[in-house]
Amino acid sequence: MRFFCKPASPTRCAAVLSLRSVALLAFALAASSASQAYIVTITAGTKALFLQVGSGTMSGGTFNSGGTPGNNATINSVSVTVPVANLGAGTRAMTTNSNVTASPWDGYTFCSVPAQVYVGGFFRTPGASASATLSTNAPSTLINGAGDTIPFNTISWISSGNGDSTTTIPSGTFVGGAAQTLLSVGHNTWFESCLQFNYANNQIVPAGTFSGRVSYTLTAP
Repeated sequence: MRFFCKPASPTRCAAVLSLRSVALLAFALAASSASQAYIVTITAGTKALFLQVGSGTMSGGTFNSGGTPGNNATINSVSVTVPVANLGAGTRAMTTNSNVTASPWDGYTFCSVPAQVYVGGFFRTPGASASATLSTNAPSTLINGAGDTIPFNTISWISSGNGDSTTTIPSGTFVGGAAQTLLSVGHNTWFESCLQFNYANNQIVPAGTFSGRVSYTLTAP
């Protein structure tokens, strides 16, 4: 999904990653030239923010060849199904329904699906400015139809990208119930990472489909 703040818009963009899934035996957890690990300089211009989480649309080619970002309302999901025999038995990798592998910056095959979710964007200004901030906010718990819950801090992510030498967005774990800062984005820079989400699977929980929604926000002064 992609949201682009145009010059007349507030300096705040938000993308939402929906966490949902289907039950199997016990439950399904609802939670998705070459590039480098990736922060690059872009040309200064009219103040704008751009954020893509999972699916998106870039019209007229890649951004570094003159493409234009646009709004995309797609909400991608990441999920995992834990069979009853494996409940509480340790970390399980989640998969995404996003099919984004190519960087909208230059078309380089940066992410691997269904294992990883693309997250990237830019902060552009006509001159010097304080940095923009990429943050995320998750609810305290995932919940099923019966009202049973799983703490959201059982969901973590590993950050990487094909050809990365260092990560851009650091790997981490959702705190749940509060916003957390992921990255400081300098003015006139593009950033991107590929996130692999994991469920800790460290407790016995009731059967059901547990779901929750995480929002990603890019904010500039």
